[in-house]
Amino acid sequence: MRLLSLLSVASIARSLWAQGSDTGSGPAGYDTSRIGPSNAICTRETYYLDITSDNYKFENVMLNANETYLTKLLQEFVTSFPYQSNFTDMYAYGTETVANTYALSGTLCLPKDGPVNITNIQLLIHGIGFDSSYWDFAPDGGDSYSYVYAAAAAGLATFRYDTLGTGLSAHPADAYNVVQKPTDVAIAIRFAEMLRAGQIGARAYTKIVAVGHSYGSIQAQAVTALAPTALDGVVLTAYSGNATALPLWWASTAYSTASLIMPTRFSPEELTNPYLVTLAPWTSQLNYLYFPYYADSIAAYARATEQPVTQGVLFTIANNITAAPAFAGDVLVITGAQDWIFCYGNCYAVPPGSGYTNIPAGVAALYPAAREFDTYIPQNSGHNLFLQYSAPETFQQIIQFASGVFASW
Repeated sequence: MRLLSLLSVASIARSLWAQGSDTGSGPAGYDTSRIGPSNAICTRETYYLDITSDNYKFENVMLNANETYLTKLLQEFVTSFPYQSNFTDMYAYGTETVANTYALSGTLCLPKDGPVNITNIQLLIHGIGFDSSYWDFAPDGGDSYSYVYAAAAAGLATFRYDTLGTGLSAHPADAYNVVQKPTDVAIAIRFAEMLRAGQIGARAYTKIVAVGHSYGSIQAQAVTALAPTALDGVVLTAYSGNATALPLWWASTAYSTASLIMPTRFSPEELTNPYLVTLAPWTSQLNYLYFPYYADSIAAYARATEQPVTQGVLFTIANNITAAPAFAGDVLVITGAQDWIFCYGNCYAVPPGSGYTNIPAGVAALYPAAREFDTYIPQNSGHNLFLQYSAPETFQQIIQFASGVFASW
């Protein structure tokens, strides 16, 4: 069995949620003191979703493995990419249906002055290393790096959530067979369905634009392929179809056991060993930022609030990137000009004769039926482009796109 085999996802959910804590501190490592910016009315709730997903089945892996074993697994995975035959022969055994109820923390933010249209909303899906606070990034308590603030200022509503294994959402012990890409995609689909059905905020949204970052974009792209009518538009940030640098990313981040690297924030009692964080600030900088076009305080805050990723997610993140021929909405791809992971540091280094002006433009091949397709390349920006000085301009590009989708049809 190849890990690149077709994934199928189905999900169902109870329309049940419990009011979450508005202030104070949550589990170790998670700051819950801020719910949203000053110009929005935000409500954080816990949603209990019954999710069924067709997951990759890993065997011969250990949840209490030490760093030596985890590094061995990563080494075998990277050296067998992209075909992965050696890795799958030893550790991956087809797929299995996984059905669980997960507690997911989500935050709905409505503009304090009222939305331009109460039936429009953005679904925000964060990437690796963050929880949903990525979208309301406030290192000094201000709003300069908060996309939620910028969206609310433009009269746009947002819903963001902590993906499984991050923030205030559940942290299942099985960091291989449960917390992996198929589960995350099923959750994203279900949240889109709930927004459409009026199960979040007691209002049915007729138009939904998903905005993803990195792994969140991978999930959003999968939603357009597997549930093409769930969204009306999609913004894929920090994304392209170029996987050249993925092995370098897997290796150079030096992902290590979170409770070992950040023992004051994470404990073995809360997280099993395959919940990982980057080894050091410089391994994070190499992969996620472009120096010197960011503030040191921003990088320090991102490090201080870094969220774990499971080895199961890392091993399945590149699986089943398929076209979305039935998606008829609008598509915008925004990737920093110096994105290390998806452009190998130069988003203009397109192959001769490709016909594309930049690497992210190649994503158009995944969307033959898209109503509109466009790209935007922020200059002097790395992978975590919301942390670069160019963030305000990037925010406006997303807002302009979303507003256009909401105003169409």
